[in-house]
Amino acid sequence: GISFDGTGLGDDGHIWGGEILICDLEGYNRFTHFGYVPMPGGDKVTKEPWRSAVSYLYKTFGKDFYDLELDFLKSIPRYKTDMLLEAIDKKINSPLSSSCGRLFDAVSALINLCPVSQFHAEAPMRLESIARENIHQAYSFHLNDTIAFDPAIREIVADLQQHVPQSVIAAKFHRTMINVIFASAEKVRHETGLNKVVLSGGSFQNILMLEGAVKKLTNHGFEVFVHEKVPANDGGIALGQLAIAAKRRK
Repeated sequence: GISFDGTGLGDDGHIWGGEILICDLEGYNRFTHFGYVPMPGGDKVTKEPWRSAVSYLYKTFGKDFYDLELDFLKSIPRYKTDMLLEAIDKKINSPLSSSCGRLFDAVSALINLCPVSQFHAEAPMRLESIARENIHQAYSFHLNDTIAFDPAIREIVADLQQHVPQSVIAAKFHRTMINVIFASAEKVRHETGLNKVVLSGGSFQNILMLEGAVKKLTNHGFEVFVHEKVPANDGGIALGQLAIAAKRRK
């Protein structure tokens, strides 16, 4: 099960949303997941994606990110970002998150596409909408016990400094996510023999990522399951809970 979403409470008390699970109706094992990143301000990050961008930059570059002279930071007063870093350092209202949605937010803000959202999920929606077609390059990542995007953040910043268009960066980022899905599924198959992949969670409303992942997985012999009659996002949760409860009642 590949579960990509915005916010869900994990069994370790942290916020989940970028999970690779080995599961059935009776239980699950968290095989790997996106590396945790603090979300300063809690739920406020959903309305101000620049917060997620700053958190990813701080994790990747430390305070040296101030020297990068990124455009999106020019519209944010320095005292605000300083307060954010202090909140992260002191663990004040900065829950750890492995969320795929927050990573999309971060990239959308990082390229100065949507630092502040006017409606729910605007940042990832805009990122998908501008992605240029027929771009096959992707960014790097590390896949082990966790999936680390530090290399991707560094490469996106390098592209920005080379004045690569937003549309190309957006396309390369989507290709990266497709590669993450495929590499994770390959790792699971290699270690367990499992060949069935279920793609679920609100992030899979992103057609570019969904169709790209299905195509790549199918071409490499995976049996792929996606949503048809039940929503991939919150609208499908109750049905899943009901199925699990019914199995446990047996």
